[in-house]
Amino acid sequence: MKQEKRPRLTGKPTGRPSSYTEEVAGEICERMMQGKGLLQICSNEGMPDRVTVYRWLDANESFRNRYARAREAQMDFYAEQILAISFDESGDILIDQDGDRSKAVANHAKVQRDRLKVDSLKWTASRLFPKRYGDKMELLTAAADAGESKTLTISWLKTTPDVGPPERYEPPRQIPYRKPELPADLTEQDWSVMLEVLELVKRTVPTNDERPPAEIFGVLKAALLAHFAE
Repeated sequence: MKQEKRPRLTGKPTGRPSSYTEEVAGEICERMMQGKGLLQICSNEGMPDRVTVYRWLDANESFRNRYARAREAQMDFYAEQILAISFDESGDILIDQDGDRSKAVANHAKVQRDRLKVDSLKWTASRLFPKRYGDKMELLTAAADAGESKTLTISWLKTTPDVGPPERYEPPRQIPYRKPELPADLTEQDWSVMLEVLELVKRTVPTNDERPPAEIFGVLKAALLAHFAE
């Protein structure tokens, strides 16, 4: 009688270490210091599952300390990446060729992508290592929620030592707004006409026009002379 073949069960690949070893723990910390996340590390061959790593952290104080130092080094790596991305100007400008004429234009897609990278790294660093990279107000709020005593004190410095007793402090005086005076040779009507001309230039000239202002006003001058010469 012919025996029926049973289907082979396919499941989670074997070979992941489950018992703690200094070699594997050291490799995890080494990769973290190079900027790798725990999810990425554990997806590599020969690495333990994330749940296993967390179990090791709960059971081994020495590994917890090494892991914490590696996490701090990882945040320093992210900070260096932020600087590298921010100061990398390659690809920020594209050359737009229109027939025989070419002009430089901003590569907005690349700039936006770099901004997203920087924001993601900043958010990760501020959440995983808030004491060094977190926002000050967020730290004060978190400390208050945890019941820690954090007091923010604002005080005024004494402006002059000769006014009032030593315990008296005065806030800085506000600077009043003063409307700028018009040039002596321009009336308010002339000034109003100039503002209308400037608004016309803003609405008419394309924002990516790189011609110097003298050339733009030359166009206005030629148009005025041609109109009134008729």
